[in-house]
Amino acid sequence: MKSRFVAFAATLLLGGVMVPGTALAQNELNRGSSQDTRPDGRGNRNRETPARNAKGESGGAVVTGNGISYHNGPVMQGTVNVYYIWYGDWTKDPGANQILTNWGNSIGGSPYENINTTYGDTTGNVSGAIALSLKSTSMPSTTFGTSLSDSSIASIVSKALSTGALPTDSNGVYFVLTAPYIAETSGFLTQYCGWHTYGNINGANIKYAFVGNAAANLGSCAWQTSSSPNGDPAADAMVSVMAHELEETASDPNLNAWYDSSGAENADKCAWTFGTTYGSTGGSLANMNLEGHDYLIQQNWVNASGGYCALSYASASNPDFSLSVSPASQTLASTGGTTGNYTITVTPSGGFTGTPSYAITGLPAWATASGVSASGTFNVAATSPVSGTYTFTITGTSGSLVHSIAATLVVSAPPQPSFTISISPTSQSVNRGGSVAYTVTIAPVSGFTGTVGLSVSGAKTGLTASLSSTSIVTSGTSILTASTTNSAKRGNNTLTITATYAGPGTPITKFAAATLKIN
Repeated sequence: MKSRFVAFAATLLLGGVMVPGTALAQNELNRGSSQDTRPDGRGNRNRETPARNAKGESGGAVVTGNGISYHNGPVMQGTVNVYYIWYGDWTKDPGANQILTNWGNSIGGSPYENINTTYGDTTGNVSGAIALSLKSTSMPSTTFGTSLSDSSIASIVSKALSTGALPTDSNGVYFVLTAPYIAETSGFLTQYCGWHTYGNINGANIKYAFVGNAAANLGSCAWQTSSSPNGDPAADAMVSVMAHELEETASDPNLNAWYDSSGAENADKCAWTFGTTYGSTGGSLANMNLEGHDYLIQQNWVNASGGYCALSYASASNPDFSLSVSPASQTLASTGGTTGNYTITVTPSGGFTGTPSYAITGLPAWATASGVSASGTFNVAATSPVSGTYTFTITGTSGSLVHSIAATLVVSAPPQPSFTISISPTSQSVNRGGSVAYTVTIAPVSGFTGTVGLSVSGAKTGLTASLSSTSIVTSGTSILTASTTNSAKRGNNTLTITATYAGPGTPITKFAAATLKIN
């Protein structure tokens, strides 16, 4: 959004949200100065763009305390709902949906998100609770084209809300996620990797963000380009940018709450810094694990203890836990049965000492989960299952703390009808001028029925091969006779039988071979 519109929207919100005289939620709250540079939501610069103060400017007012100042605007309190708008052709990066969904389902209440609890306004603090909505929507690139402006991003959000594809939620953050090779003409890949803003959309103050897939110039917005924790460098890079924008939107939703004298919001102050890393998939690096998945995410600014970049924040007053499950997926045969054990692991933070209780939901009607044992294990039993991949939810509850994680049940497809071909014997010898016979057998598998055509190849000069029957219905035999002349060339020959089912259904071709030695 253009800064003039943003300022107007902020004025409207200031009059309706901020309550003068209310006790401050922060222990120390810097009210900032009119000299501070107003943020534009675009501090999520690409790797080549210098930081705002890279040239050495000191900014306007001197920032005191924790290195970031409060400017009287509201923060997002309570549970912040996250909505995804998938724009463009995502078949160009088919793995991105699962990676971004896994992250969205696990970031809420994490030690990383707890950093934002150090930010507040005159009525309370950011909770750190994030909920990825079960509702998402997609739009083809024909909707607004493949070269988008800032106003196009606003129009995408507006269309999603006005058509009812997504709910109108003033405590939500709408991520416009653009597929590979969709351009954002105001500076994507050249100046920034993502941005956030707000506007009056569908009659509500709506917070939204743009994050694009950087495949067109991956190195500009991805720290790792050849490998990444989830095997998709472009999607993993989007996770880092989305975390950055989410932190800023919650702590500075209307661009008038928390930023420093240069206009840098909390995550801007830590852009492209990752803290302590460890080895992950394919030689890549990661710095956090959220419910069983590794990520490399930019740090955020902790508004405490003088201020610093970090990957987590915890205090004794904020006990919490996160969940992971291993393995994340189990497979059953098409006939049903019982899976091996899924194991839930609880990772405490902030002094958490409780024991969560669990609920397992979202399984198909023909599947039943066992109870979760004291060691965190359970399995899933299925009777007459339907083949496919099914995602279900494990929810852990301890007092007011509730966290969920997704797991998967895969039911293998039933074996497809087919047939086998064999030949007996597989090897014979014959004197020149003689002949031998082989038996070719077709046998059905998994209820196969149909006509199988037979042909033979490999006969050389002086050798003739023929079949007693060139087609077999469902099952049966055909005699392969190999006859030689007196002048046939001595030595080994390979005779190949080709069996072909042409349909209906999926065509099937199989082969069998036998050797014949001519003496």
